[in-house]
Amino acid sequence: MSAVAAATVAVGVYSANKQAKAQGAAASAAERQADLAYKRSLPWDVKGDFGEAIFDEGGRTLGMKLSAPWQSEYDVAMEGAKKQRGYISGFEGDPMAAGKTFYDMQKAIYAPEQEKDRLSLESRLLAQGMLGSTGGAGRMEALRKAQAMQDLEAQYAGLDKAQGYIDTYRGRAASDLGMAETIGQLPQKYAETGRGIGTGMSSIAGTSANLSSAAAQARGQSQANLYGQYAGMFSNLAGGGSGSGAFGDLGSLGNFNTASTFNTNPWSEQSAMLAEQRM
Repeated sequence: MSAVAAATVAVGVYSANKQAKAQGAAASAAERQADLAYKRSLPWDVKGDFGEAIFDEGGRTLGMKLSAPWQSEYDVAMEGAKKQRGYISGFEGDPMAAGKTFYDMQKAIYAPEQEKDRLSLESRLLAQGMLGSTGGAGRMEALRKAQAMQDLEAQYAGLDKAQGYIDTYRGRAASDLGMAETIGQLPQKYAETGRGIGTGMSSIAGTSANLSSAAAQARGQSQANLYGQYAGMFSNLAGGGSGSGAFGDLGSLGNFNTASTFNTNPWSEQSAMLAEQRM
């Protein structure tokens, strides 16, 4: 193999290596742009008077936290719900017992009046000489039935009052829990805001990444093509290694000098093109 042929092979190998490096650089640039687009599309951390929403990229978690004043309000609401349920904890398990409790409370109020009515009737019957008579017994029985009916009505009323009592405090507990839920969701608005910013940036970042990737690949391909042109031009100028091409009778690479008939202007143009591609 002549020196010119060896040089042609060397230039070809060098050009292929440069092409591979240029294409690798383009692929790396595309990967960097894709990673950058991903990072730009992530939710943003948002803070405000109600609290904050912090996105942990590494742990893939979203942490939401109330501000100190609203955390205090949340705690009050939760404690209130606990207290309300505590008031009725003994009634919910046995509504009948709860009804009797209310009945006993009412009975304690009107029982003295019932006793007073019985004693008053007995005194009148005694004064009239009817206390042991049939007529007196009938009047006492009528009073007894009336008071028994009053007691029965009080028992039903006790059940109603017990259920109403339970419903009232259940409602208060539910209201407190609802308030706690509302307060607890305040940072959610910040999370949605952060996600909205990331979503809005996503399309912009994606477009930018695609454009940057395409430009990087175009630069790499252009450089690869340029090195390929160098190899082809050198091969053509060398005349296929015969020594009779545009170089004339070189004999060896050591005989090449600036006095050769080879026109260096095309190389100058290619060098300028390479410099432009690297900018």
